Amino acid sequence: MTAALLTAAALLLNLSLSRLTESRLLAFETNTVLRHIAQVRAEVTAAETGQRGYILTGERRYLAPYEEAVTRVWSTLTDLDTLVRAPDQRQRLAEMRPLIEAKFGELARTVELRGQSFDAALRVVRTDEGQRLMEEIATRVQAFEQSERARLVARTGALESRATWATRYAGLTVLLALGSAVIAALWFARQKTHAKLFAAERGFRRDLEHQVEERTLQLTEANRELDAYAYTISHDLRAPLRAMHGYADALSEDYGSLLPKEGQRFTQRIGAAASQMEELIQDILSYSRLAREEVRLRPVSLESVVDGVLARSAERLAEAGAEVHVERPLAEVTAHAAILGQAVENLILNAIKFTASGAKPKVRIRAERHGSMVRLHVEDNGIGIDLEHQERIFRPFERLHGAETYPGTGIGLAIVRRSLDRMGGRSGVNSTPGQGSSFWIELGRAGEE
Repeated sequence: MTAALLTAAALLLNLSLSRLTESRLLAFETNTVLRHIAQVRAEVTAAETGQRGYILTGERRYLAPYEEAVTRVWSTLTDLDTLVRAPDQRQRLAEMRPLIEAKFGELARTVELRGQSFDAALRVVRTDEGQRLMEEIATRVQAFEQSERARLVARTGALESRATWATRYAGLTVLLALGSAVIAALWFARQKTHAKLFAAERGFRRDLEHQVEERTLQLTEANRELDAYAYTISHDLRAPLRAMHGYADALSEDYGSLLPKEGQRFTQRIGAAASQMEELIQDILSYSRLAREEVRLRPVSLESVVDGVLARSAERLAEAGAEVHVERPLAEVTAHAAILGQAVENLILNAIKFTASGAKPKVRIRAERHGSMVRLHVEDNGIGIDLEHQERIFRPFERLHGAETYPGTGIGLAIVRRSLDRMGGRSGVNSTPGQGSSFWIELGRAGEE
């Protein structure tokens, strides 16, 4: 009877350990697939970062991340094609490849155009094509990762269950085979195999974490260099722009009566273009400065910030015929007063700008509490924003309308987003086309963690 029980227990233990090994290998395979798809996402992002850097600076060294990513991504996709066996995941992978090809084609086109003209490349960048491709790639990658993570959860659950049963069978075997050297040897051999698998998994995790940290540092350094270049270039460009503006004014004042009407119009256009370029440079400086200046947070009164902005903007509000209503009292928040003032000013001026022709701008400013946070709303009666564009407008140089219709630099809302990020807050918009918009910023309430 004991021999029969010992034999049965040994068979069950052997079967359980075999299944446990199979489950571990499947989980390891799923982790490998997740690492590869993460690399695909990082490489596409790195390629776009390099392309943006090259377009902004014109320096070939910024193409290094782009060229390396183009080389690596196809190798990674080939490895994925070998690893992925599930039909649904193979279908997602097949849908992802032409999107990445189209995205890299768009990147290559802008890089080629940048060698000819900055404006030609920028016109391509400002289209929705590149952003649409990135969003579709991100959607496919996210769906792929969600499916693979669900598969990992299922395999991990099976792994834990089989590990539990393996442990029970091992205990039963030990109790039944106190003097059995063969069973003991088998059990220790299996345990050694499992230890190697665990060690391999730990090594894989460490390697993946190291790669993610390295890529993050590379991207952070690239962004810092881009900000520094933007800051330097903006400073260097302001001097010749002031000279252009001054000469245009001097030409108009000293020789305006001698010029024909067309010449006077050209002189006015030179001055207007110089002013517009200087405004763009100032916005780039403000956006770049937010990335490097020290931000010290302290209690700030929203009422004093709003009142200060309204006082500074009184002339522009009067020119627009804007009606501004502030619902008091407004709370105190933890913020940097100057940075918060700039963000609020951008929101208020944005609210009076995008108004339908002939309509009188109406702005309502109010605050409400969200738990330990305070949300300040700047509501308008403007033209509104489609849902699909409500996140896009917070990125630099993203415009939904031509500058001739609604003038501006396309950086104002990007400054708002970066300002709130630096202060540990959030920003967003709720809008319906034709019914106005409600832009909001959210910060911690003063005196609360």
